[in-house]
Amino acid sequence: MEEREERQEVPKDDLSELALFPLNLVLFPGMRLPLHIFEERYKAMIGACIEGEEPFGVLLIKEGQESGEPAEPVQVGTTARITQVNRLEDGRMNILTQGERRFELVELIQSRPHMVGLVRYLEEGSEEVLEPLLAEIREGYTTFLKQLATVAGGWNSRVDLPEEPSQLFSEVIASLSSSIEVPTEARQRLLETPAIQSRLELLLPLLKQGNELMQEKAEQSNPFRGHRLN
Repeated sequence: MEEREERQEVPKDDLSELALFPLNLVLFPGMRLPLHIFEERYKAMIGACIEGEEPFGVLLIKEGQESGEPAEPVQVGTTARITQVNRLEDGRMNILTQGERRFELVELIQSRPHMVGLVRYLEEGSEEVLEPLLAEIREGYTTFLKQLATVAGGWNSRVDLPEEPSQLFSEVIASLSSSIEVPTEARQRLLETPAIQSRLELLLPLLKQGNELMQEKAEQSNPFRGHRLN
């Protein structure tokens, strides 16, 4: 049975107003996301976020398109903090953002020219994570980073991993997402899973898949592959 955040009535005082950017992707806390801003509605929205030093919310599109008419988004997304801005002609921008906090869209209060919603932020639980699972994730991720360095033509003499389970999850999923094809539905399920233990359990087979792929690439990049040295 799939695990989801428990839905309940939330007092208005516990909600925050957030500008929303529906996209055909899933953003995780800690993940970097570059965006090209060209539509007038999003030029204005991002401009206001830059001026006010405020984040905006990224939500996966359930129905509709990224451009044109307002799309219907899912309920759980991640806030994006703008870290770099490159201004272009006609007000267009290339921006670099970083995912920060998970949130649930409780009520859509504006759909034009861009979406604005009332959201509640989803706090990361402080529950214990079984040490064998953490050890397996750390070992697998260390292997992944070393193989990634090998493919890039370098090497890692030391790998420093986050101690906190939620931070470890964010770092691993961010690295995997840039290296292997993870189905959008699987990414959204990971984002919506509330318990960090369950999230790490879902992450483990993806990490194993990433290691298999990196091992194949590392072997292909080895110029001595298939040759015997006497």
